Amino acid sequence: MFIGHYAIAYVLIALFPGIPPLIPLLGVSFPDLLWPVLVVTGVEKVRVDPGSARQDALVFESYPYSHSLVVGTLIAGVFGAGIAFLYGTSAGIVFIVASASHWLLDTVVHGKDLPVLGFGQDKKAGAGLWRYGPAAFFIELAFYGVITWLAAPKGTFLPLLVLGIVFHLINANSFFGFSKKNPFRTPNSYAAVVFIALIVFCLIANVIITGGG
Repeated sequence: MFIGHYAIAYVLIALFPGIPPLIPLLGVSFPDLLWPVLVVTGVEKVRVDPGSARQDALVFESYPYSHSLVVGTLIAGVFGAGIAFLYGTSAGIVFIVASASHWLLDTVVHGKDLPVLGFGQDKKAGAGLWRYGPAAFFIELAFYGVITWLAAPKGTFLPLLVLGIVFHLINANSFFGFSKKNPFRTPNSYAAVVFIALIVFCLIANVIITGGG
């Protein structure tokens, strides 16, 4: 899931208006921001299928730290503690909650590959909506649109909706598999694009919210 995570960020922004919007925006992105760093450094592993651009063709061989519920939340807690020191306890807690929400939403779309603990004889979760690419595309778009409509700060709904649609369309190939081959030839190239896309989305959304809210 990509844009769907940001719908939760908008809910947290609405519930905690005194917290800088970038904190929940980066919070819901945190597992996917940590993941590219761990892939590039070889700590976590993903296998790219050169013959398919679809998201369900990616094989997440190992990501016990960035995408586990327990260990991932503990890592987010370290960053949350730093945020709490700088911006107050509520800001730190919101960051941690936002990060944990990422795992919960990912269980809807991922195959059964999401670690629960991140260590030991772990169990894996995932309902596998990505197997049904077109359905996943429209369900995530609808989820983002409805929650954004309900939670977006006053005056920001339309630009945030447009932002989400644009990024969702950019990512449409991973749902529909329009290209015959995967445009990403290596795990590192895929990880780098994910990292950059998330940062760009967060920065633009932050500008929209702080300028229009």
